[in-house]
Amino acid sequence: MNGWNFRVAILYDEGSQISQGDPQGIRAAQFADSVTTSTQPLCDALSSLGYPTLIIAVRDSLEELEDALCSLSPKDTFIFNNCEGFRGNTIAQVEVIRLIERLRFKHTGAASESIELCIDKGRAKERLMQCKVPTPRYQVFYKPEGTFTLQFPVIVKPSVEGASVGIDLNSVVSNTPDLFQRIAYIVENYDQSAIVEEFIAGRELAVAMWGNEEIEILPIAEIDFSCIANPLERLLTFESKWNPESRDYQNTPCRIPAALSHKDEQVVRKAAQDSFRATGLRDLGRVDIRFDNGIPYVVDINELPDLAPEAGYWHSAQAAGITYPKMVEHILQLALKREGWMG
Repeated sequence: MNGWNFRVAILYDEGSQISQGDPQGIRAAQFADSVTTSTQPLCDALSSLGYPTLIIAVRDSLEELEDALCSLSPKDTFIFNNCEGFRGNTIAQVEVIRLIERLRFKHTGAASESIELCIDKGRAKERLMQCKVPTPRYQVFYKPEGTFTLQFPVIVKPSVEGASVGIDLNSVVSNTPDLFQRIAYIVENYDQSAIVEEFIAGRELAVAMWGNEEIEILPIAEIDFSCIANPLERLLTFESKWNPESRDYQNTPCRIPAALSHKDEQVVRKAAQDSFRATGLRDLGRVDIRFDNGIPYVVDINELPDLAPEAGYWHSAQAAGITYPKMVEHILQLALKREGWMG
């Protein structure tokens, strides 16, 4: 066993009070919160490499979490953040990270300010635009009315949800009545604003990255839409991510590495790295890109990618010849080095 003088506490959200959103959103949260999905494999991976490891569940109370953390010391406990929500709410995970930072625990991944930025799709896109990173034009609607200034077709999504929650084949609209009907659906079902962005009917790429001073790009993944004839239906819906029996899932296989020319790959890599820096990511991240006519439009930034053995981030690492335990260890060591816990 390695003689580490610290322990690793893996933090995950148990999500026992999931009530917001439509049945799809609730199902997604229930899948995501399962300890067996990613947290136990993370723990097993680090334990197999000799790291003293424990798991801490985030339930319904910050006070309960604080009590659990206060039994540990920030001097010898490093937190591996795998918390993607709090009380079934995506944006509320920021409260959890603020707490562990207030208690002076160091952790993997983005700081609370960056997490808050990335979860809010409108704010994240504004930052990208300020930093000259290509991203589709957008508007945010708090109610199903107002002046529409974009060009159809557009895609309508919840402003602060991930995992394709709220996205189905009705999400892309091409006229004003359908637009406001879809905005109403998002506002009413998810109790949040709707972000509307011009739909880019290009190639869908997922770029997994890790690093800090130097950002390394893992093999780029592409969603194969060749089985879908209608370009307005070429999107990653909730069903395509969560229901293996669905048409959406079966018609959107992932190819790694993406078949890109050297020139196109360099353009995509730069957009991904620029997004990483613009939003203040640390240690790891993933961006989703629509690549059209040589332009890499960044459509989503994931500051905490799903690290489950079945998920895309691991598949990109695997394509680079990296074992699952080594992937997890590398993420941890990037954070440890950033915080000065190891040379």
